[in-house]
Amino acid sequence: MSDRILYYGAASARGLIGTVDGNNVLKDVTVYPAGSFADDWTEITALSGNRILYYGAASARGLIGTINGDNVLKDVTEYPAGSFADDWTQITALSGDRILFYGAASARGLIGIVDDNNVLKDVTPYPAGSFAEDWTQITALSGDRILYYAAASGRGLIGTVDDDNALEDVTEYPAGSFADDWTQITALSGDRILYYAAASARGLIGSVDDENVLRDVKVFPDGSFADDWTNITDLNLHAIL
Repeated sequence: MSDRILYYGAASARGLIGTVDGNNVLKDVTVYPAGSFADDWTEITALSGNRILYYGAASARGLIGTINGDNVLKDVTEYPAGSFADDWTQITALSGDRILFYGAASARGLIGIVDDNNVLKDVTPYPAGSFAEDWTQITALSGDRILYYAAASGRGLIGTVDDDNALEDVTEYPAGSFADDWTQITALSGDRILYYAAASARGLIGSVDDENVLRDVKVFPDGSFADDWTNITDLNLHAIL
């Protein structure tokens, strides 16, 4: 089964749903032209039940929408301006309908939950300084693991989160372990990871094993992607987790 990937470009409010198969072949499937989305979404993450959480930092507003098997998007539950904090720079879904929110400026975080009726609830706050302050991408991996990446140094970390929301650092990747130009990182099925760099429109699919060893699998050279994607998320995320 192919993974579905939602690409979103804030500047034009356009989008695309593509697929990636088991051989790492990418295919465009459904195009959403300019203006199809709001233009203020700064974070987009997939939830269970074919739901998608959209968040706009400037207004601290949000939306949960749905996507069906034909890639038709529908708005379901709106959260008006001020419903969220306005400092979240990364939002990623975890197992058990949990959501990790991270704010780089204060290095604080929060794990919340979302129920089947799209009611959001704060569960575990992490005060300022609980995280490093340089993470630019955070994505959930299989086995309740979390990949943290800092573009400025090309460093990274794989940590874990348990059922009580206790976070633990497991495997550190020192500065220079990663390229420093990745602007989006998302997990794929089969313990694969999609990396994307907007400046060059290049990409990479890598893999991660149970020992947190990362390996490059397929390189997509400069110009392989559009250069305006500001959010990329795998809509099969909960099957991955």
